[in-house]
This record gives sequence, structure tokens and C-alpha cells, in this order.
Amino acid sequence: MIPSMDNGSVRSMLLRGAARLIESGVPNARRNAEWLLCHSLGCSTLDLYTHSGRWPADDQARVFWQSVHRRANREPLQYILGTTEFMSRPFAVPTGVFVPRPDTEILVELAEARLRRMPLESSLEALDLCCGSGVIAVSLTARIPNLNAIAVDACALAVATTQKNARRNGVDDRITAVKADVIRYLSSDDHEVSAVLCNPPYIVTNELSNLPPEVSDHEPRAALDGGPDGLGFYRAVTPKLADRLRPGGFAAFEIGDDQGAAVGGMMTEAGLVDVSVSPDFAGRDRVVVGVKR
Repeated sequence: MIPSMDNGSVRSMLLRGAARLIESGVPNARRNAEWLLCHSLGCSTLDLYTHSGRWPADDQARVFWQSVHRRANREPLQYILGTTEFMSRPFAVPTGVFVPRPDTEILVELAEARLRRMPLESSLEALDLCCGSGVIAVSLTARIPNLNAIAVDACALAVATTQKNARRNGVDDRITAVKADVIRYLSSDDHEVSAVLCNPPYIVTNELSNLPPEVSDHEPRAALDGGPDGLGFYRAVTPKLADRLRPGGFAAFEIGDDQGAAVGGMMTEAGLVDVSVSPDFAGRDRVVVGVKR
């Protein structure tokens, strides 16, 4: 049930909203309530406390309580706000598009370091598979001036969101977003690129129901389900990597925390060299990189 939409003061609304989220088991409920109230009022967190005694307008209160209701139903905060931050840049994240995670920043940082070591006179080009909201392609092109990127996803909404985020971050002239089956696209021609990057679906199918409800009940299954062992995407893609990479180019894939050895082995079997596994912030395997000789 949606709580009463009575205004009350900012402080009262914040306390009641946080209590509703705590009751629903929302993690970090107080901070979520702050974000939702800031979004509804169009203000900063500081304003919530420096003007805690003021009464919001009826329409602002209505938006807040509707947002609280959605969050209490465990809809992702990013879908409610319509935006998120990644690598200190703003990204639109509409309902139906995979929500970016901080762990993917590790992939971007590793890819950036490798791309910057490539000859400056080269025209760098990256292929971002399963691009989602475009955070990988957009972040890298924003940070590397001589990089162009092709972002591919089978979901039309993801492609449109990538295009929107490229415009928002001022790199739409260097990103081409393509709606296509990723495996077919990778096999479609022999055009070589500097890097093939991807955060693919890698969750084991029977583990999807164990994920938090924000993920299992709301995010697109196609962006999560990696098949019976979580390795279906890697198994299909790795044999095609050598044909799409320039000599000295590399592939970098995000992985599940127990998939480093398996995916690294696939890259080695596909002929890539200098295969390495990098950890996430908690020390768990998170990114596998392989280089074309």
C-alpha cells in the first residue's frame, strides 16, 4: 500500500520514507530515502537538512511517496531516479536496461591503461559487446581522445540508451551503437579492432532466483543468465576473438568470481597470450584479459 501522501515537513517525510523502506528490507534505507527525496524536490542532500522544516508542494510529495512505494517493492533505485553515476560520469538507466556496477569500472581502468600504451599514432578502436547503457564504450572514449568505439547489443532499448549516454557525455561522434545479436556480429566480418570488451551474462541459471529482488525481479534476464554453468557466452565468443583483434590487441571480459580459470583457459585455447586475471575490490576474480600475439 502506498503511504499517505500528506506533505509534512521535509524532515517528517524523510523519516517516514526511511521507515517504510526499512520495513520492506531495503538495504541502506535511510540513504535511499534521502536520494528519493532529493530527486522529488530537485535539491541536494545538504538542502534536506538545512531546510528540514519546510513543507514540500503537493506534487513533490506525491512524486516522493510514489518513488518510496516503488523502492519498497525492491525496484532498483537507478530505475526510479532514471540515472546513475559511473566513472564519475552521468548515465541514463531506464527500466529494462542492465544497471551498471562499480566492479565494471575495473574493466574500464584495465582497458584504458592498455589502450594508452598502444602507439599514439594508431587509430584506436574498441568493440563493446553486450553494451547495455554504454558505460564501457562511453567512459573509454571520454577518457581517450583518439579512441572510437562500436557498441553492440541485441536489445533496442540498450542501443538507444547507449546513444543517449554518448550524447550526454559528448562522445556521440566517436561511438557507433549497433542493434545485433552479439555472437553473429562478432562473426560477421574480419574487421580488426584494438580491443574487444564485454560485461556479459555470467550468472548460473539456477542461481538467478537467489539474487537480490532488485536484480532477479527487475533487471533483464538476458543480461544476467549465463546458462547452466554461467560460461555460455565465453564459450561462444572466445574462439572468434583472434580474428577480430589486431596484432597486439586484447580482449577484456568481466567474469564471475569463480570463473577466472575457466575463461582464462578458453582464451589460451583460442590462441591469445599473456592471459591474466585481475581481482575486484574484495579480492575476488573479476576481469580476464588476453592478448593477440
